[in-house]
Amino acid sequence: MDSMQNNRSSRLFLIELIFAVLFFSLGSAVCVQAFAQAHTVSAQARDLAFASSTVSSAASVVRASGDDLAAFRERYPQAFGEAGEIRLCFGTDFGPCDPDAAAYTLRIQTQTQGRAVDAHLWMEDGAGREIYGLQLRSRLEKGGGGA
Repeated sequence: MDSMQNNRSSRLFLIELIFAVLFFSLGSAVCVQAFAQAHTVSAQARDLAFASSTVSSAASVVRASGDDLAAFRERYPQAFGEAGEIRLCFGTDFGPCDPDAAAYTLRIQTQTQGRAVDAHLWMEDGAGREIYGLQLRSRLEKGGGGA
């Protein structure tokens, strides 16, 4: 009789232990998913902060230099392209790099209409998805630079 009582207690304890392990496993899975989502959101926020800062800085240079590519290259010597289409490449460390190693690309398209320069500036990730962009219209001074 004591043997059957011990078997029942052991079985009940084993079932409780299995439920406890399942409960903590489910809780762990939820926590891992939350941490993975937080990491993804953090990476997206970091990319957006870099993109908005870099695009805004380039927009200030475009506004000051108008359509003068040489003046733009004074501030960004790593820029390449022709008038009307300028690109700057950045690596995973957010520093300038060669186009082959680019994780991010700042693209600038400008078009001069009379004394105004219309510019579209945007940052792309390595897959070509736009992270951040803006439109800019700047009036040219008589000397050539924007105001």
